[in-house]
Amino acid sequence: MTYTEVEITAELVRDLLREQHPDLADRPVRLGARGWDNQLWRLGDDLAVRLPWATQDADELLRKEHTWLPALASRLPLPVPVPQRLGEPSALFPRSWIVTTWVPGEPADRAPVTRAAEAADALAAFLTALHQPAPDGAPAGRDRGGSLADYSEGFVKGLASATEMGLIPDPDAATLRRARGWAVRRALGGIHIGEAGVRGRPGGKATWGPPAQAALRRLTATAHR
Repeated sequence: MTYTEVEITAELVRDLLREQHPDLADRPVRLGARGWDNQLWRLGDDLAVRLPWATQDADELLRKEHTWLPALASRLPLPVPVPQRLGEPSALFPRSWIVTTWVPGEPADRAPVTRAAEAADALAAFLTALHQPAPDGAPAGRDRGGSLADYSEGFVKGLASATEMGLIPDPDAATLRRARGWAVRRALGGIHIGEAGVRGRPGGKATWGPPAQAALRRLTATAHR
């Protein structure tokens, strides 16, 4: 993980706005959050500035968001940040950045889940609306945003062959196990980010650890049933 050598401050954000989007430069600027790849600075009450401070991949992702999120937002049942402006690299800051809308709410890693079933239904509806065939010209990702067929074709064919040979009597249970494996992988990633936060590493979030550990406990418990 390589973090930018430029210190990101409220003064820098304001200078960038004066340089490229002066009509927004007089708005109040305050820190919103520091993520794994980006820093988020509130810009007044309804906007935010996102600046990459980690790997170079973050620049490419921000440009993709600027191009594609406005079209996706209208199809989704929950509000998402919608990019409004694009910032170009300059002498002040050598990377791309964006101005986006601000979605009010409490971060999920800081709020207890009091209505788990309702939250699961809302998340499922959001993902169902999101996971639709991509339009022509949509960018492909590496481990994100690619065709699901690229990840599933070999598994599905192998599962069908093994089932026909009588090696797997319950193929539905084998898909289920595969899904649990993906969930375990994500839980371990959350634990890693949580530990990074406990140790004070940039981008780490200590609040990610407990829910990731709880998810892992649930997954290992169900695996023994």
